[in-house]
Parts: sequence; structure tokens; C-alpha cells
Amino acid sequence: MITPTIVRRPLLGAGVAAACLALGASASVAASPNAPFVGTFYDQYAVSDTVAGDLPCFAGVTGTITGTDTVSGRHNNAPDFFHFEGIETFDYRIDFTDGRYVIGGFSAHFAETANAESGIVRQKDSGASQNRATVYAADGSPTGAVTISGTFHTTWADLNDNHQVDPGEITASVDRLKVTCP
Repeated sequence: MITPTIVRRPLLGAGVAAACLALGASASVAASPNAPFVGTFYDQYAVSDTVAGDLPCFAGVTGTITGTDTVSGRHNNAPDFFHFEGIETFDYRIDFTDGRYVIGGFSAHFAETANAESGIVRQKDSGASQNRATVYAADGSPTGAVTISGTFHTTWADLNDNHQVDPGEITASVDRLKVTCP
């Protein structure tokens, strides 16, 4: 049900990598010129939002989504190198205005590597996600299942050092999205 994460992960990752390469250069040099910084991250928060009516299998139907989003992983940062990988899970319920509701879960694995050792930031972003949800009628009876799976991989080089993807900088890109509706 929730596919925007697949789309925004590479864009978010590009900004995170650029910031971490910049921070790594100053923070790591202060401690030791070549010392990498290794750590973990974790965040969990409640989600409550309006569904705009553009979800696969529910086009034109609005609703309210509630759930818990959890992101965890690890990172490695050195002056000219940054890597992070992790898992995002999202357990949710969507109540649609037509009385139907959906209870489901989303899981995504993601990784990003940015390397500026050559003087040009070269970055690889990848991820895979699986979303499974059961659709219920207004009376509470199950009517079917929705599955969404996605895979993306992007490799690019920031040739003009502006910390964003520009035309001609992507060297490989794969996006696959499969949706099964009831």
C-alpha cells in the first residue's frame, strides 16, 4: 500500500550521503585523519495521515492511515567514504471513506554507499520492499489481499559536485514495482 518510500529513498539518500561525507571529513579528521566512525541508528514513530486516493487498488478512494514506522540499521563514515544499510518496517491500518479497511505490513531493506576518494562522489543506492495487506469489507469480512513488491538500484557520479543527480550523471538505474490487487 505504501509505495512512496521506494521512490523517496534514493533522493533522501543522496542528501544524507552528501551531508555525511562532509561531516565525516571534519569529524573524523578531528579524532584521527583516517579513523572511520561506525554506529547504529534506530527510530520509531506513530503515523497518522490522510490517504489521498491514489493508492494502487484503491484509486479515487480517500481514507485515514494509522500505524507504527520503525527504521534501524548501521553506518560507517570516514573522511571520503560513507555507507549505511538498514530495515524499515511499517505496520498499519487504513480506513477508507467507503467503509472498507486494510490491515497490513511493509518491510524494506535499503543500502547506500558514497565514495569520494577519487575526488568525485560516486554513489550506489539500492533497496527491496514487500508490502502485504488484507482488505476487509465494511462488515469486517475479508475480501482479498494486496501485495506490492519493489526493487530499486541507482548508481551515479556527482560530476559537477552540486550534491544532486543531474542529467548524464546516472550510470545505472533499475526500478521494478509489482502490484497484485484483490
